[in-house]
Amino acid sequence: MDLIESLKWRASVRNYDTSKKIEEQDLEKLIEAGNLTATSMGLQPFKIVVLSNEELQKKLVPISYNQQQVAQASHILVFAVDTNINESAIDNYINRVIEVRGVTNDSLEGYKQSMTNYLTMMDEEAKITWATKQAYIALGTVMAAAADLKIDSCAMEGFDPIQYQELLELKDKNLLPVVILPVGYRSSEEKMADLPKVRKTRENFVLEIN
Repeated sequence: MDLIESLKWRASVRNYDTSKKIEEQDLEKLIEAGNLTATSMGLQPFKIVVLSNEELQKKLVPISYNQQQVAQASHILVFAVDTNINESAIDNYINRVIEVRGVTNDSLEGYKQSMTNYLTMMDEEAKITWATKQAYIALGTVMAAAADLKIDSCAMEGFDPIQYQELLELKDKNLLPVVILPVGYRSSEEKMADLPKVRKTRENFVLEIN
């Protein structure tokens, strides 16, 4: 299945077959897709928290506006941003570049200073906004990868981030959930997935400037 056909097949599934679980190798592909996504300066200022505990997922329902897909889905991917973005994040990235590419620290000094200057221009609220944008890029990549694997998903902002943070014990890890993605397989009761997609026509969607 090519990418366009996969995206046509994709739907925001809200009813999952609780008897079907994502195979470990496919779950790893989703995680790798998220890890390979493009992010500003390559800093990846977020983590993907993977949940596959049925009892814990049931506890998420009341703090997800009673949306049952968080309990039904095979897994929940929680995109959580780093709330303590500082120079150590840059140092960690630089060290990783040195490890992977075999370059010297001196050769990266200019890039490091550029990243430092960029981050120091932002206050804490702006950093969270910036990090959230990066998490959403990864969200789109993972959703496309899921569609390619014929795995259903449904991006959700309808949840209480602070209560998620508390229940998942993420505050001490400096992580704040910003968007979640239930993934699994649609149930026979899912009707929306069979409906044609409603999108703008190309003429109303694209503005071409030649």
